[in-house]
Amino acid sequence: MYYLNEEPKRSPLRWIVIIALLLTGGYFALAKWSPRTLERARVWLTTDKAAKGAAPALPIEPAPQASEAKPELPRQLNAPATGITQPPPDAPATVDKSAQVAVLLYHRVEANASPALRIAPELFEEHMQKLKDANITVISMQDFLAWKRGEKSIPARSALITIDDGFSSTFDVARPILKKYGYPWTCFVYTNFISRGSALTWEQLAQLRDEGVEIGCHSHSHANLRDTQGKPPEVYEEWLKQEIAGAKQTLEQRLGIRCATYAYPFGSYSNRVLEHVKAAGFEAAFTLGSIRTSFSAPSDRIARFSWLDARPHDFNPVFSWSGRVQAADAPQANAAVAMPAAPAEAAIPILTQPLDGDVIADPQPLLRADLAALGNVDANTVSLRLSGVGMIPFSWVPDSKLTISAKVPKPLEPGDYTVTVTALAERRRVEAQWRFRVDTGSGYDNALRPSDKPR
Repeated sequence: MYYLNEEPKRSPLRWIVIIALLLTGGYFALAKWSPRTLERARVWLTTDKAAKGAAPALPIEPAPQASEAKPELPRQLNAPATGITQPPPDAPATVDKSAQVAVLLYHRVEANASPALRIAPELFEEHMQKLKDANITVISMQDFLAWKRGEKSIPARSALITIDDGFSSTFDVARPILKKYGYPWTCFVYTNFISRGSALTWEQLAQLRDEGVEIGCHSHSHANLRDTQGKPPEVYEEWLKQEIAGAKQTLEQRLGIRCATYAYPFGSYSNRVLEHVKAAGFEAAFTLGSIRTSFSAPSDRIARFSWLDARPHDFNPVFSWSGRVQAADAPQANAAVAMPAAPAEAAIPILTQPLDGDVIADPQPLLRADLAALGNVDANTVSLRLSGVGMIPFSWVPDSKLTISAKVPKPLEPGDYTVTVTALAERRRVEAQWRFRVDTGSGYDNALRPSDKPR
């Protein structure tokens, strides 16, 4: 019972119900407010109460109904969804014509190949690491060509990696190492070697193409293009066409590519060879020479540092970034090879028969050597020596002032032999060497290299 002047006590549950109803009502009231109204409320709550004057009222715009939707303004192509117009792309950067490129040439990345052209996989990988350590940027062939055209700049210290001939070790050994370092590279192949013996197959070349490797042309038969081999002029011209334009067409048709680059076999060229390379539509062609390439260097005679097992010092200027640079006044084509003069008594790679590293069955072989790479040789100073035999008389091949030929005077015992050619070229002593093995039970002949013979 209640007493007079005493308020009745209300249950706590009643107060809880009242508060819940108030909160629910407030929630539905706020939910009907527009985002603009909520923004105004936030401004009111955060405005300094001590500030003079009332906060300016923000205009409230009703949200457009579905039937009143505003048409979307046209956007610039590729502009982001915000509708903000993108600025035009930057103008092409100025090409750095002072940049230089070291072009590296390898042949067989394997431990048990011909000593002259092989490089052990471990040493090849060491070269790749040295490029990285020396801050030399390995660029692609397409970037190099764009730079030579004046369309794209490249790092001041750049390198091109090229591997010639197309031995299977290019795919099996060199390729994984180059992938590890992320280096682009170029594979120069000669077409009558593809899918034969220890060569790359067409299927492997297609895979290299699909992986972004540049496929370049290295002729059809890998013969010295300067040597007419006694052919009449019209026959020689047709032969050159097949070795250059014909090989290019084969690669383009079989691989569906544009073959833009050519590598002269043995680095040897002549005026006529240069003309055929130009007529075939090649954008650049490569020879030999331990010098870096400049922007102004002739694109049809680009020098390459060629790795030779017996001359590892030839690569020292690459990693130290020292030595000479090939400029616009590079020697024109009647020098057999665009190669700087070698130091006295240094061995120079030349075209020979048997080829360096061959295994032959004939115990009394014919020895031939193209002396073009030795420079302006004094014919009266040339000598030919065979290890185990001594000096051997020779004759000059008819219709060729560059090639000597000699028959070994007596049958050779099975084993390894070294042939040495020495001469004076412009009053300097020059020398070339190659090696072969006689194995009368091998079944090899003197016409094909062991690696070229079909399996």
